[in-house]
Amino acid sequence: MGLLKPFKVLLLDEITVDLDVLARADLLAFLRKECQERGATIIYATHIFDGLEDWPTHIVYVANGKLQLAMPMEKVKETSKKSLMRTVESWLRKERDEERKTRKERKANGLPEFETRAEESRVTGDPARMLNNGWAAGRLHSTIAGGEDHFVLSSNRVLR
Repeated sequence: MGLLKPFKVLLLDEITVDLDVLARADLLAFLRKECQERGATIIYATHIFDGLEDWPTHIVYVANGKLQLAMPMEKVKETSKKSLMRTVESWLRKERDEERKTRKERKANGLPEFETRAEESRVTGDPARMLNNGWAAGRLHSTIAGGEDHFVLSSNRVLR
């Protein structure tokens, strides 16, 4: 019998961020087993992708409050020959470069760099610091009240 109460969908937000390598691997193996045995789905929001190559069955990417991508992991692997971490890095770099280009164009046209200020922000000054899921360098707390995550991984593995 598993340690968790019965569930069909389990939402886990950044649950492995403070775990060491062994604890993280053990937890992910336990969660995979729970999915296989129960036929349940786990939605796992994270920004740490190393070691997750074979864990998710699907990946969802949200940026600027909009769904950018939602597909089975096999399709992600077909589309990009890079590791999951490097694939995600390329998506984030593209997003950052597009944002920089937009800000530069706005500035060149005499407009403020940023169109609007995000609501419920604790950040003073440059709102671009609110990227990276609301975490700012050198801080131990989120810069966004109730911030969003960029990625959601899900696993609904069922062995038949």
